[in-house]
Amino acid sequence: MLNLQTAVRRAAVFLDRWHWALLALAAPFLLFPSPSRSLALLVVPGLWLVAWLAGREPLPRTPFNGALLLLGLMVLVSLYATYDIAVSLPKVAGMVLGLGVFYAVVCAGQRPRGWWLCGLVFVTAGVGVAGLGLLGIRWIAKVGFLSPIVSRLPSALVSLPGASEGLHPNEVAGALLWVIPVLVSFLRVSFTQLRNRLAVLGWCLAVAVTLFVTGVFVLTQSRGGYIGFVLAGLALILIALPPRVRRFSLGGLAILVIVAVIVVSRYGADPVLRELLGGARASDPALSLDTLEGRVEVWSRAIYAIQDFLFTGMGMNTFRRIVPVLYPLFLVGPDFDIAHAHNEFLQAALDLGLPGLIAFLALYIGAFWMLFKIWQLAPRSKVLAVLGIGSRRRPVRSHALRPHRRCCPGRQARHLVLDAAGTDRRAVRAGAVEPAGNRGRYRPRLTDN
Repeated sequence: MLNLQTAVRRAAVFLDRWHWALLALAAPFLLFPSPSRSLALLVVPGLWLVAWLAGREPLPRTPFNGALLLLGLMVLVSLYATYDIAVSLPKVAGMVLGLGVFYAVVCAGQRPRGWWLCGLVFVTAGVGVAGLGLLGIRWIAKVGFLSPIVSRLPSALVSLPGASEGLHPNEVAGALLWVIPVLVSFLRVSFTQLRNRLAVLGWCLAVAVTLFVTGVFVLTQSRGGYIGFVLAGLALILIALPPRVRRFSLGGLAILVIVAVIVVSRYGADPVLRELLGGARASDPALSLDTLEGRVEVWSRAIYAIQDFLFTGMGMNTFRRIVPVLYPLFLVGPDFDIAHAHNEFLQAALDLGLPGLIAFLALYIGAFWMLFKIWQLAPRSKVLAVLGIGSRRRPVRSHALRPHRRCCPGRQARHLVLDAAGTDRRAVRAGAVEPAGNRGRYRPRLTDN
C-alpha cells in the first residue's frame, strides 16, 4: 500500500509539473467545443485533483475565490435551466477554461519569473489574435481615409468554427483592447531600463509588436472600440500625471465635456452618435447605430427575460435563440442572430441569474479595489505598469455595448487571466511593490530605478 501511495504521488508530482502543457493541450477543445469532445471539460478539475495529490494547493487563496465559487455554482445551475446543453456548451467550456487559466496564472505567478512568463504568453496570444484578424476579418469600409488600405487587404482567408464567413471586426477590436493598454504600459515602464544593446533590441521589438497590434485595431474601424480606447487612454494619462498637472487636465476635460453636452443638446443625441459610430455609412446593419433603437429594444427584452428567470437564468448562450420565440423583436427580424444582449451585465444575469450577476460585479469591484490599493503605494515611474492591467477594463465597458455577430467562447478566459495578473502578490512585487512581513501588507520599493 505504501509503495502504491508513493507511486501515485510521484506520478501526480510529474503531471503537476506539466500542468500548463496539459492545459494548453486541452485549450483548443474548450475554445471550440462540441458534444463529442465534452470530456475535455474534465481536464481542468482533473488538474486540480492532480495538484492536490502532489501536495500543492490546487486553488490558491485569492480575493476572488468567493465570487468564482458562486460563478461556478451558477454555471451548474444554468445546465439545469438551459433548454439545450449543446447550445450552452461554448460558454460553459469558456468558463471552465477561464477558471483553469486563472488558478494556473496565480500559481505560476508566485515567482517573478513565472509572472513574466504569463505576461509573455498573454501578449503572444494578443499578437496571434491580431495576426489571425488580419487574415480572417470580413473587412468593411466605414472610415473614409482607411478605405484604400482596407480594399487591398485579403478578406476572410482564414475561417474558424462558428465564423465560417470571417471574423467580425468588432469582435477582433474587442479582443485587442485587452492587449494594447498592457503593451503601452510596458513600453513606458521599460524605457527607463535600457542599459545595454540587448535591452534596446528587445524594446524595439516590443515597439514593433505594439504598432502591429494597434494597426490591426485601427483597421477594424470599430468606432465603439475607438471610443473605448480613448476613454481608457484618458483615464490612464490622468491618473498617472502628477497631482498638480492632473488638476489642470481635469479642468480641461471638464470644458470638453461641457462642449460635448452643448453639441448634443443642439443637434440631438442620435445624429451625434450616428456620426461618431458610423450609423449612416456602415454597409453592415449589425455595425450601424441606425440600430440604436434596436439596441434599446434588445435591452428591454433582456430585462423581461431576467424577470422571468431571475434566480437561475435561462441558460448560458440561450438568449439569442429564445428571443424570437418568447420575446420577439420588432426592429430586428427573427432570422437575425443578435448573439447576446449587447450589455455584459444584462448578459450575466441572463446566463447565470441574479446570483451570477452579483458574482460578476464582485469580480470587477474586487479587481478595481486591489489595483487602487496597489497604485497608492507604487512608485510613480511604475504606476503605468499597474494601471495598464486595470485600464483594459474601461474599454471593455464601452465595447460591451457594441454589437457582435457571435459569442467569443474565450472571453471568460481573458477576464480571469488579467484578474489573476492583478491578484498575485509576487506579480505585484515584480512590477510595482513588494510585500512587507508575513501579514500580506505592501510597501513601496526603497529604490526606484
